[in-house]
Amino acid sequence: PAPTGSGKTVLFELAMIRAFSSKQQTASGGCKCIYIAPTKALCSERSRDWRTKFEPLGFRCCEMTGDTLSFGKDAWGDAWDAHIMYGEKWDSLTRSWRDHGKILCQVRLFLIDEVHILNELRGSALEVIVSRMKTRATDLRFVAISATVPDISDVASWIGGGNAGESLAQVFKFDDSFRPCKLARFVYGFSRRSDTNEFQFSKMLDSRLFQLLQQHSANKPILIFVATRNGTYHLVVLTCLGVFDTAERLRDDYSKAVESSRTLPWTSPRTIPLILLAIFICIGLVGVGIGAHHAGLSPDDKRAIEELFLNKTLRVVVATSTLAVGVNLPAHIVVIKGVKSYQGGSGWQEYSDLDLLQMMGRAGRPQFDDEGVSIIMCESELTQKYETFTQGRTTLESSLHVNLAEHINSEIGLGTILDMSSARKWLGHSFLYRRIPKNIQRYLEGCESTKTWEERLDVTLERCISELKNAELVKDAEDKGGLCSTEYGDIMSRFYIRQATMALILGLPERASLRDISKYLCVYRLLAPQFPNRISEFKLRQSPRSDASLFAANILQAYKALAEHPEIRYPTKKVEKTSDKLFAALAGISFKEVKIPDSQPAVEVAMVFRQLPRLARAIVEVAMVKRNGFQVKNGLEVMRVFHARAWEDRPSVLGQLQLVGERTCVSYDLHSAASLDEARTELILGSHSIIASRKPGAGFMILKHLAELPRYRLDVQQLSVTCSRGKGPVIVQLRIACGLLGGDNYRSKVKTGRYDNSFVLTLTSDHHFIDFRRLPTKALKEMRDFTIKAKLVKPSQAICVYLSSETIAGVMENVTFKPSVARSEFPVPDTRPHSSLERDLSGVLGDPAFWDPDLDDTTSDEFPVKDLPQLDNGMFDTRAPRAKSEPEVFCESLLGPKLVTPIETRTVLLAAEPRADSYKRLENGKFR
Repeated sequence: PAPTGSGKTVLFELAMIRAFSSKQQTASGGCKCIYIAPTKALCSERSRDWRTKFEPLGFRCCEMTGDTLSFGKDAWGDAWDAHIMYGEKWDSLTRSWRDHGKILCQVRLFLIDEVHILNELRGSALEVIVSRMKTRATDLRFVAISATVPDISDVASWIGGGNAGESLAQVFKFDDSFRPCKLARFVYGFSRRSDTNEFQFSKMLDSRLFQLLQQHSANKPILIFVATRNGTYHLVVLTCLGVFDTAERLRDDYSKAVESSRTLPWTSPRTIPLILLAIFICIGLVGVGIGAHHAGLSPDDKRAIEELFLNKTLRVVVATSTLAVGVNLPAHIVVIKGVKSYQGGSGWQEYSDLDLLQMMGRAGRPQFDDEGVSIIMCESELTQKYETFTQGRTTLESSLHVNLAEHINSEIGLGTILDMSSARKWLGHSFLYRRIPKNIQRYLEGCESTKTWEERLDVTLERCISELKNAELVKDAEDKGGLCSTEYGDIMSRFYIRQATMALILGLPERASLRDISKYLCVYRLLAPQFPNRISEFKLRQSPRSDASLFAANILQAYKALAEHPEIRYPTKKVEKTSDKLFAALAGISFKEVKIPDSQPAVEVAMVFRQLPRLARAIVEVAMVKRNGFQVKNGLEVMRVFHARAWEDRPSVLGQLQLVGERTCVSYDLHSAASLDEARTELILGSHSIIASRKPGAGFMILKHLAELPRYRLDVQQLSVTCSRGKGPVIVQLRIACGLLGGDNYRSKVKTGRYDNSFVLTLTSDHHFIDFRRLPTKALKEMRDFTIKAKLVKPSQAICVYLSSETIAGVMENVTFKPSVARSEFPVPDTRPHSSLERDLSGVLGDPAFWDPDLDDTTSDEFPVKDLPQLDNGMFDTRAPRAKSEPEVFCESLLGPKLVTPIETRTVLLAAEPRADSYKRLENGKFR
């Protein structure tokens, strides 16, 4: 461990130089280094830095984050020739170890940045990564760094030894004396009334902020981090809680201090740059040297504020926590105003340790200062906690137990876990295994306290495996014994989703419609810890203002107008849930045009869209395992429209083109072409409304981009028909040929930068699954063909073949083929009603035990008792002209011919002594 700014990254660089200069060569040649970090920003920052340093020496770098790859084989395309790889999603990538073992076996150095994230929910992924690499890789060196790790012995034992008690990793500790700029840390607690919400408490902190700056500042740059960009929306005055509200309160307090000749924590600028006039002049921030930095600003405005802060024109910048990651903007004083942020459906949550360290690390400028100052403002009851944190005494705990079942499932699929013994061995490589003996109640709560912690851990492992078996994700291997993953378990692991999500997918209605699948997706749980527990439904935030009722009314009015939009495909009474806003976005409705107080629906929907294609693909994979043609077809369509963010039969489908943006789709004539083919035709004729307001030649450019999208050719030819004269299904053999029209113009990447795949789906006309093929779209530049066999059982059935892209909407081609077969060649369905006996025996005749003539004393067989004909007086007549059953004959032999009730007959059968030559009494008291 070492403090922020002490040069920990240099240790990574030295380790890489040592690895590359040594003679460590694998059988396939080469030595690879893996760098993993908890955020994409850190991976990107290291990538830019090390490309400059190492690529001139011949060592290629490959960034593998959520922004640079998609799921599939192309995710590893650049990794073959790379020496340094940056993996923010290394857990999901290495779940396909068998497919990429040649690359992974060349890894000789594993670099872990910010190892203290073990204390967070996403730390479970880091534990699994290290355990997997230690179990499957060979001759691998680990180097881990962190700003603060108090219980370093646990981490050293985890990194260095395979099991507890083995040798520790070599530990180097660097205290604050190694930091080029010393950091003074202060925590101030403030009393909070029980009847105040987070917004009101934030406003109270604003009133105390200026005094703290007067106490600590020396006319040097100040960074103030607040929780949200804005608490409520007010366009002109910007009296909002968050960035601008804090900035405005500082402006007012600064002006009062000037009037009363009190000490000023900073000096105002002498000149005001014109570039800032349009941004902040309306609220008077520029005049006192205050700026605001948040995600809502354009990139140019952000860069301008950063430059003006560095050249001391702006002395104070109020920002959201996103500024702390990926932007090198140091200051003398850093103030963290409040320790909680709003996390969507999870409500207000405290900052993670990593976020706090990133923000505090901005304090101190080595080239200007000898010391920096970090200030944390929080509630009084949290003061002790954050004082402990700033002094580096916070105990790291594991979070692997939260998602243990999901991670066990993935390791069973990889073959790392085969039985309970291997599960214990795998868990022995985890940080959780080191922490359980020291905090048993945290990790093994609910187990019997009389058992040892090892026995209680075994019970937990057995329970997880049992749950996976019950969910049809894991099963007992029949051939070699032990455990193996089912096809459903492989899908859950490959697409990195939770067990609860898999249960929802498996429980999807058999004939789920597009609307059903879309709404189901909006409640699915994600395993990735950087996302909420589920794709949450939108919740209105509390408002501390006096006009709270008017505030809520404005929100409802805005969503009501959205619900009445003519392009909503599935009308709804009101638009409030995420699924409702999802349908609005697919219709091409611009949320930027919808002014909703205290909400950012465009950002919310964009976050959902980033996850939905992966979940939709999981639905398709499960449906193919079930051979459910209805779900496969609708799931593929949902996957396309989520990638394209547009329905295939709406004008918004044109938004996939390079020169057609969201604003164009909004102002687009709704009565014009609503498909790519219609747009192509109208553009050729020059009548398309999309170019009405564009410069001459824009239509030709749009035509060029249209030509780069795939246009498919699909041919279906009958090869043979096999009939069995009504005794079985009609078997049709078809030759399917597919390719691209004008394949030379096709580009392998779509507008979003993803590589495109195509599929060929074959179903019957009533959606019975026949065949599915997936292949790269670029492979269709030349015609490809294959043969299939389809079984038809009804004369009304036809064969439907669909050819389309997986990620581009509106390009599907389909052919329906109906063979010329006489109706008499099809099997005649049995439509007669079943008798009561047939209904009773349904499902029984197929049981082999039903036909077993051998009886033993353990069976419960007995003669059936048939009811006798009932007379008018309610009694039963044994003299009816019908053959008597053996039980009735036996009863008459004991009681004589008389009128008996069914109860008397059954009583005789069970209680009377049988004749030795006819019946034998069983141990259970019944007779054979």
